[in-house]
Amino acid sequence: MSFDLAVWFAPVVMSAADAKRKADQLYESEPGDIRHPQVAAFYCEVTARYPELVDAIESGDLEKAPWSAGLSRYEDAVVMPISWSFADAVTRFVLDLARRHGLVACNPQTAAVHNPAAFSLTACDGSHLENPDPAAIRAALQRLSAANWYAVLECGDSYVQVGQGKSAGAVDSLYALEHRDGSPDRHCRTDVPSLDDVTTAFIPFATHDDTWRTHFEWRKLDF
Repeated sequence: MSFDLAVWFAPVVMSAADAKRKADQLYESEPGDIRHPQVAAFYCEVTARYPELVDAIESGDLEKAPWSAGLSRYEDAVVMPISWSFADAVTRFVLDLARRHGLVACNPQTAAVHNPAAFSLTACDGSHLENPDPAAIRAALQRLSAANWYAVLECGDSYVQVGQGKSAGAVDSLYALEHRDGSPDRHCRTDVPSLDDVTTAFIPFATHDDTWRTHFEWRKLDF
């Protein structure tokens, strides 16, 4: 006996009905190659922990594979058939991994859907957006000014924020770019010369692409 878990990328929060429709579409589609980077990263991590069934058989480590069949891969999704004897441990791992990669997880049998944490973008002018797309993020950053001097993009207890001018302690013509990963002792800052640099941090942060972290030289802030 087994059950399926499906994981995919979605740019918006999905209802149970929307997730069920997406899962049904996957079942009606032909598997292929993963093209979405977040889904590809998820697949690499999940199979590093729990190898594909054929790989486990070839290596003689069948007990490491909790799957009842091979994983079905799609352009932006993975469907995993999980043996009931592994249900609790594998489900916890998959849901946590999907959340960390910003992916939706769905149990098509029960229509239970788990959306990743929502992003919120707030600016000094009082504007507020939930799960902004790249165009909305760029537009918000372009509105920065001496009066509208900061913007912050948050997800859970992590965020990136930018400040402009004296209010942010920024040197003339520079932007103060900061990020925090959870606790205050993981709060860093750098000064960048352009909004393009700021965008280089904000948009990847919103898509769970961690390459922005090594794009800058950060210094830790002590409070």
